[in-house]
Amino acid sequence: MKSFGYFPFCFLYLIGISDTVMVPLNTGLSFDSGVLYEYEYSTSVVVAPISVDFREVTEFTILAVIHIHSLWRNGQQEQLLHLKIQDIKLTPNSSDSTSKPLVFGDMESGTEHFKDPFLVHIHSGKIKGIFEVPSDNTVSLNFKKGLALLLQIQAQSGIILEDDITGQCQVSYHMTGNEIIKVKHHEDCEKGMADDMMFANQFFRVSSGGRSETIFTMDANHIKSVDSEELRSLFLDEHPTVGIHISSRQFLQLLSTQSGPSESQGELLDVLSSLRAAHVNHTVHARPAVRQPVTNRYTVHKVLDRLKAKGLHTQSQTVNIFLQLSESLRNLEMDEILNIFKKAPANIVPSLIDAAAAASTPASLEALVSFLNITNPKTSPLLEKFLYACAFSSQPSTHLINIITRILTHTSAQWETHEMALIVLGTVIRKMCSVNMCHLQEVDQAKRFIVNGLSASSEERKIKSYLLALKGARLPETVPVLLQYIDRSKSLSSIVFSALQGFPPQYITKEVKEYARDIFTQRKKPFPASVRLDAAQLLLMYHPLDVDVREIILKIAEEKNEVSKFLTSKIMSMLHSDSPARNVIRNVLKDPKLNNYFHLARLGCSSSYAGLMAENKDTVASYDFEFLFSEAGILKQSNSHFYAQTRGRRLHLLQVSLETSGLDSLFGSEASKGAEEEELMAGMSAMFLGVQIQPVVFFQGYADLMSKYFSAGDGPMNIISGNILVLNNRQSLMLQSGLQAQGVFHGGLSVDVSANLEFSLFTQESKSSVNNKFSLVISAKAEVDSALMSTTAETVVKMDPSVRFVTTVSFYNTPVQYCLQLIKEPLLYRERASTQVNFQNRQKLVQQSKRKWIISGEEATLHKDNSKMCRNLLNSI
Repeated sequence: MKSFGYFPFCFLYLIGISDTVMVPLNTGLSFDSGVLYEYEYSTSVVVAPISVDFREVTEFTILAVIHIHSLWRNGQQEQLLHLKIQDIKLTPNSSDSTSKPLVFGDMESGTEHFKDPFLVHIHSGKIKGIFEVPSDNTVSLNFKKGLALLLQIQAQSGIILEDDITGQCQVSYHMTGNEIIKVKHHEDCEKGMADDMMFANQFFRVSSGGRSETIFTMDANHIKSVDSEELRSLFLDEHPTVGIHISSRQFLQLLSTQSGPSESQGELLDVLSSLRAAHVNHTVHARPAVRQPVTNRYTVHKVLDRLKAKGLHTQSQTVNIFLQLSESLRNLEMDEILNIFKKAPANIVPSLIDAAAAASTPASLEALVSFLNITNPKTSPLLEKFLYACAFSSQPSTHLINIITRILTHTSAQWETHEMALIVLGTVIRKMCSVNMCHLQEVDQAKRFIVNGLSASSEERKIKSYLLALKGARLPETVPVLLQYIDRSKSLSSIVFSALQGFPPQYITKEVKEYARDIFTQRKKPFPASVRLDAAQLLLMYHPLDVDVREIILKIAEEKNEVSKFLTSKIMSMLHSDSPARNVIRNVLKDPKLNNYFHLARLGCSSSYAGLMAENKDTVASYDFEFLFSEAGILKQSNSHFYAQTRGRRLHLLQVSLETSGLDSLFGSEASKGAEEEELMAGMSAMFLGVQIQPVVFFQGYADLMSKYFSAGDGPMNIISGNILVLNNRQSLMLQSGLQAQGVFHGGLSVDVSANLEFSLFTQESKSSVNNKFSLVISAKAEVDSALMSTTAETVVKMDPSVRFVTTVSFYNTPVQYCLQLIKEPLLYRERASTQVNFQNRQKLVQQSKRKWIISGEEATLHKDNSKMCRNLLNSI
């Protein structure tokens, strides 16, 4: 098979020029009257994983003889051609002379449709219609359209819009000697077939691309040969080596000419009506083939039986089971799913909940609600697991919103479960709005439910819950509502500012910035340091003004050490990044009255800095850390953000916020004397893949601290665990030959995030640890099938990343020392690639390859000051 990579590219300047004018083209192509043209035709297809060399993969080839003669003409520019396909054969490899072709006549029934003659109406080189004897065989009709389109040709150089089997496309023609070259990029087409299933709220995204080149070799005005090659690709944006290439080739070669039937006279409609059999007129656009429902290789009962027998020993096994269950449950009715839940052992129920929520059909959701019995407070743990699964759903729906609303209005669970349902409702609203479903009645009612609940609440913990829901919803119309709570209390202000930082810049209005200025400058009343710093960051993040940057730098000299050190570190970090504030800061610092040691050389432990964790040609992983210490050297607040950027899309993977208060008094520090008395507390808040996780309180009050201090053997606190469907993408691709390809991408992520906070009153040391364990399984599969054969390729990738985020603080001596560690555990990467060709279930060719390697673990190198302090601190322990 000729490699796609050998295409000539000398004419590519004709493609993609935005100011190119479409030119009307004509053709001198014609088939002479009374002449029968005999052509040899072949079409071949190779489907292979992107990571596999095409030359190592078995292809299938369809061979045939085509007879063409002119049935009617109107001048030189309009003809009705009669085409008949004969001597069809199928071979697994056209280049292998030892391969024995399979003759269609010897094969199963249903192939006779390919041999039925059909008519092609051509006008000025464009196909206006294809006439076929009425048939319900879509596969043969598309095949004939693909063959007929080899006759669509223009005999002048230029760019033109053409209708073909994939839709209306912009194609270029280039003349060179006796050859005409036609090139098409599939991204320049208006698709004739819609994608089967693509969800906008998925973590991973699938892209498709394609290009075809057709070379016509002419003999005067006659086609001597046509060689058309096409490459189509489906691949993962975040990891382009995970995907499928589909390469196809059509070849038409003139064998001979001989005397043939004479042309009919009269009008076209009269000629058509005079034919023995009635013909139906079809456009050249492909008609989607009705695919037979695929028998699921997984059944819920088989999966559960295997699970009971072997159990689950690794996170990868958990993800595989989750994907199999979610795929199976999608096809079952509510009663069937409910019965499975009732019979399942208790230890398997959590996995079933994740799978049923991922299936996200009305049947699976209703079965879950019925099984959980939302009015029974004893089911709160399972109900909370279900709610988190809904928050990560890539298929938001009005049905899902109605179920969460029912939980909120009918459950008698504890307030913590109620709070979680509110947060999840906000997340689902945001996802619905992101796919243009914000106008639906159910979504509007859910918005009002949150806003009305907030206005009716007077207790701070309830207000906090509703604000978290609005933070998750991220609705522009709720910005004025959020501003009403921006200066209520420290905890409420923090939520409001974190919510505002999630909005696009156009929603951070002058009014919002004025609120932030009042808080930072304390014009009306005093505010805690952390709240003022949130206000300063908002002013710096969104189209900062010179006056705001100057005000912040001027204030640095007036602040206490840790606040001034944090602000200095933040400004310098933004100055050396790609932040929109960089140019404004640089311009302000041209003033020597501001850019000097008095303002910018501050002492303290607080810091803010950003950097890279990993980088390759496809993805960049970065972090952003912020630490605020009290004047006594106790860690008061830390924010850790982790991002991934790929193909112009920046993904907020994880945010972890740790907050403490009142700890200064525990150690009798001189710096703590005279400070405002705060309640003793330590807690954590997190966001994972854009979903707000319910805040966790490690301890609140002295008694609670002592209780947990003496029972420290309980181990880390679970933040979130479960399975998430991160990729579910199905789409059809119509090839130039008329064969249809089906691509399926499926991916699951197992998550286990836990946190631990330890205090030693004896050594005067604290240590917080956030442990993130994941397991990711992604499969990419594509199949080209027809009544005659099928060829399939699949890639499966598995990996189990694990990252620990450890903060150690020692306040035994002054100045306080702290060490931040980002530890990446060794990663085992596994990949399996396979291809398979089936011929009417009589012949099966399978090729498979596997590879794996270990990516060694490491501790990420962060800020140089952090590295220095880690060496001093850890060596002394």
